[in-house]
Amino acid sequence: MKKLLVAPFLFFATTSFSGELHNFAEVKSAVITGKQIHIATDFTKCTSSNKNGAYGMVGIYAPTELQALDTRIVTSFMHFTLNNPGFLDKPVYQFVKYTISDDNNLTLSFQVLDARNYSPLSEKKSYVCKLDDGVKIYD
Repeated sequence: MKKLLVAPFLFFATTSFSGELHNFAEVKSAVITGKQIHIATDFTKCTSSNKNGAYGMVGIYAPTELQALDTRIVTSFMHFTLNNPGFLDKPVYQFVKYTISDDNNLTLSFQVLDARNYSPLSEKKSYVCKLDDGVKIYD
């Protein structure tokens, strides 16, 4: 009888932990079934249009809104900060867009905007990261 009581708890424990998603198909499957995903990016392992590199950053993002298309999954956000490395102590917005494509790459692009009028303060920069290398995605 004790074994019967333990079995349901073991099932719940094994199905409630995050799993790593290794490719576009797995990520898309998780998204279209309503699972929350988490994107962990090691920018030092990505190629960049930024001549200054990635500043040794690692970032984690859990998008709440995504668009899943045939060949890509897209999400974006904008946030206010005083800590942008190029504009320290200046109030700015950072607009960030994540695109996960069916070639198993994640492209992250961002642009810094003036907090007063949303005018661009920098050129758009981008990083391209390979799934399972520069970026890990979990559900």
